[in-house]
Amino acid sequence: MNETIDENFRHIRTLAADIDGKLTGTSVAEQRLRNELAGMFAVTIAATYEGIVRETLISYAGAFHPKYRNHVEKDFEKLNAKISLDDLAFYSRRFGLAEWTGHKVKKNKTTFHKLLDEKRIKVERRFRADMLLSYENIFTWRHAYAHERKLSATFRDVYEAHRVAQYVIRSFVKAFEIG
Repeated sequence: MNETIDENFRHIRTLAADIDGKLTGTSVAEQRLRNELAGMFAVTIAATYEGIVRETLISYAGAFHPKYRNHVEKDFEKLNAKISLDDLAFYSRRFGLAEWTGHKVKKNKTTFHKLLDEKRIKVERRFRADMLLSYENIFTWRHAYAHERKLSATFRDVYEAHRVAQYVIRSFVKAFEIG
């Protein structure tokens, strides 16, 4: 699954570099195009995350039984932005990931929560940005663009949010690899 993640995120990096390299001017037309592309880019990133989450759940189910895989595949045919942080936490419980216990750990926490907490400390120190807020922003911007064609973020904002938010998805996939 890591190859799939790396391939998808490499595509996003390449796309960002191509867009950033081609649209460097400050003309009104070019700025308008950059803003429009920022919205489309947020939609692309969100769709990529949705695909990775969907494939993770299907793959995990398939490790147990082909019929379970088929059932999960049908259930998640159209995930459609059902991957908020609360949704990811719900999936980790629904699919029976190991419970995370320990001192000061709240009830109903799983391996996903543990990995997310561990990754959050490192990522936020490295990028100096809130990992969970960056993740939520991707979907806020996607929604704003997809439904209203309005976006308050720049292309750079969207890409920088992805650079931080991708670790939420990486934590989710790793949690399902561990079980």
